[in-house]
Amino acid sequence: MKKIFSILHLWLSIPFGVFISVLCLTGALLIFETEIQQVTNPSRFYVKEVKEAPMPLAELIPMVHKQLPDTVSVSGVTFPAKPNQTYRMSMTGMGRTSLVVDPYTGEVIEQVTPYAKGNFFSAVRRLHRWFLYPMQRDKTNWGKMLTGTATLVFVVILITGIILWIPKSVNMLKRRLKIKTGSGSFRFWYDLHLAGGIYTAILLLTMALTGLTWSFQWYRTGFYKVFGVEVTQGAGHAQPANDNQTPSGRPSRAGEERTGRSEGERRERPERVASEEGSERRSEGQENRSAERQEGSGGERRSGRGGGRDPDYGVWTRVYHQLAEQNPDYKTISVQHGSATVSAATTGNTRASDRYTFDSRTGEITNVQLYTDNPKSSKIRGWIYAVHVGSWGGIITRMLYFIACLTGTCLPLTGYYFYLKKRHLKKKKTVKSGS
Repeated sequence: MKKIFSILHLWLSIPFGVFISVLCLTGALLIFETEIQQVTNPSRFYVKEVKEAPMPLAELIPMVHKQLPDTVSVSGVTFPAKPNQTYRMSMTGMGRTSLVVDPYTGEVIEQVTPYAKGNFFSAVRRLHRWFLYPMQRDKTNWGKMLTGTATLVFVVILITGIILWIPKSVNMLKRRLKIKTGSGSFRFWYDLHLAGGIYTAILLLTMALTGLTWSFQWYRTGFYKVFGVEVTQGAGHAQPANDNQTPSGRPSRAGEERTGRSEGERRERPERVASEEGSERRSEGQENRSAERQEGSGGERRSGRGGGRDPDYGVWTRVYHQLAEQNPDYKTISVQHGSATVSAATTGNTRASDRYTFDSRTGEITNVQLYTDNPKSSKIRGWIYAVHVGSWGGIITRMLYFIACLTGTCLPLTGYYFYLKKRHLKKKKTVKSGS
């Protein structure tokens, strides 16, 4: 039986090994994307000078508008917990592009667009998800199919590798758990392949099995069913069938405010919007129409920007201060048209958030949807992402995932090395025996 597993392990690894190494290496880079960018591009995250207090939105946003075309306007603001951090502002008329703003001066520091060409991490993300194949709506993405196929093959390779690793004796077990560094390069790489592979196999399997939910609809549907969740068919991460309902079965305002919530998540971590393909594919037109309907309510004032209406940003400021007082451990607070999102998670489901709706005239909170009260269907997507990237356990699990990804990068390369080395030795032996 092991002979069959050995054949599968070898002949699946040869054509897909390079793709698997690329997926693991890019995954390792993306685990610490934010930290790397904080070092290489600190102005995106931190202000130059912390003053006594940030400017109120009623003064700040008009200053931002002066730096933008008349066809766009601020549709939401994300407030960080620390006073030395920049604000993120989402815009109508600019797709998924968000602005990095200094809250003390009103200066627009940078425009951030997910998957923008010319950006290193955008290229890494597109390589990780689609092997740089351009994403086009309603068309087959062959890069995505290749990613999914390579990941599925990786699962088979890992499982067969675990079976082949199982030792026949205690002494062999001890040898296969060690990595010798003083017995030559071949022995070192051989031990790294066996011992390193077995040490990281569980984490690599975890990343692969969760990652497949972004590649295949049939797999995603089955994966959700394992957790007792039915999903509707659609592009990207399918929406759970009961995602707009509370545990009692009544439709929730949280479901009605889904667009606002997705925008808040994008503003919080625009670099990682890849995590939920469904929100990536939401059309800009739907977002704009939703904003226009909300802007038509009372408590708003004409801005003169294309004849549209801007909300009362003073109300947004009051809502922010009220939620900050109620949630002193918040990570970010996002406020947009008539709704707000409070994120406090640093471990576990890092996309967990409490959602609020408020009266656009007075700022009075009219409805609260706490994360703890959400049905399982609305929690599972965030958990899939947290488990896939290793954020569920904080810095410790992220470090372990990083090491596992680097090891996963080396596994196919060491496998190629052994294969070519054995072929060379076999050829050399044949030549000697022939002479």
